[in-house]
Amino acid sequence: MPRDSLKPIDVLRHELKALRYILDNFHAGKLGADGIPPRDDFQSAQGRALYDSIVKAPDRKSAEAAIAELELDDVDLDSFLHLRGDHYYTYPALVRERAAAIRTGKLTVEGT
Repeated sequence: MPRDSLKPIDVLRHELKALRYILDNFHAGKLGADGIPPRDDFQSAQGRALYDSIVKAPDRKSAEAAIAELELDDVDLDSFLHLRGDHYYTYPALVRERAAAIRTGKLTVEGT
């Protein structure tokens, strides 16, 4: 039976993987704007803050500097910045799929 609800920490964990992949590939030209989920697909405030830091930055170095300045609950930014996201290539699509399921009511996030 498919799971019809997610814990907020699971949402955040998957968003962080997607964002790590985006950070590694967006400014390198390996991932265009159409290859990343829209900002509104990120369910967590932390995910949206990281998304803004990555997408609005003119380059990766600027994105990393903006991320390092953030203060986010439940996110170890040092680890986020030092991990590699190459193997997280499926997570941007997962973020889109889950956002669509949440919008249609097929999936909920516990406590929201």
